Amino acid sequence: MKVLKRLIIWTLLPIILEFIGLFFIDKVYIKDQEIFNIKKIDISGEKSPTKIKVKVPEDAEDIKVSYNGSYISYNEDGTIYVVNTDTNDKKEVDVDSDSSLSYYRWDLESDVILMAEKFSRAGSSYLKFVAYDAKRDTSEERKNGQEPLEILLPNSNYEVKNIAFSGASNVTYVTSGEDGEVGRIYRIDRMTALSKIDFGGIRLGDKIAAINNQDGDQIVYEDRSTNRIRIGRSGSVIATGENGMHYLLGTDNDEQVYIGNGENNEINKIFVINLSDDTSNRKTYTLSQPVNKKNIYISRDGNIYINNSSENTITEVKSKKSIEYEGEFLGIYNYGVISRDGNKVVGTLFD
Repeated sequence: MKVLKRLIIWTLLPIILEFIGLFFIDKVYIKDQEIFNIKKIDISGEKSPTKIKVKVPEDAEDIKVSYNGSYISYNEDGTIYVVNTDTNDKKEVDVDSDSSLSYYRWDLESDVILMAEKFSRAGSSYLKFVAYDAKRDTSEERKNGQEPLEILLPNSNYEVKNIAFSGASNVTYVTSGEDGEVGRIYRIDRMTALSKIDFGGIRLGDKIAAINNQDGDQIVYEDRSTNRIRIGRSGSVIATGENGMHYLLGTDNDEQVYIGNGENNEINKIFVINLSDDTSNRKTYTLSQPVNKKNIYISRDGNIYINNSSENTITEVKSKKSIEYEGEFLGIYNYGVISRDGNKVVGTLFD
């Protein structure tokens, strides 16, 4: 019996000690820690209105901004320079000595530049493509399988006119051409396989754009031979029901195509056409006065901005809200606009 009592006592003792310890932690230690502050940390990456303030040389050209305003870039004597807008650190992006820069563009969702470089070999002209990662300060030449990704141009006068990214599908479209000639569009898929899209010899306009939908990536382009906006390899017409010239203004993240209607590059109406909806959901915005197409900008989140360079303002069409900027307007990014004021590039946030 004594042995049984001792066994019970030695069994219960650790349990009792554990309960005493937990009681102390709950009533004494944790009680002292019950009052605390929560601080909200903003990780959105938005820039303050004065955050982007970068010096550039007087002869800087083709100034562009990354999707979130982390970097600006410019062309100086055929060389691209990239500046970190947080630190003002500047990097030179090398272009091969036997090549010339034809075109470059920032990616839609990363701090990567795609550069199209033109070079000659055996009497013919070619394009090759180099991706520069601004965060890592690294460059990588795009390849088609194990071979360099190259496009043979019809002649040395051909240049890249535009580059469009389709977003999530990682498909890139490239247009090349020369004045007065039929342009060409090339498709580069996520595996960097290259193909030329056959459009039947139509005369392409200045603008191309790309979208993603349930059928995969789609190219949107201007058919200047018939004054139509077309989509995909089939060339289906995106109808507006209006006469006059049709100008492709852009696309957004929601399968919407923005088409301007007017004459001589002056826009009177803007049609917003969602390719996944029926025609009853299409929107039309009639402008109070004609606006040159180069002054209309479409953001990725579907806002329509009109630049008024004489008043240094940019106005969102749907909300009619305007913001002022300094100097010469350069373009928009996800959170605002950039402009050039003398030898400075300045950023201003949307309201």
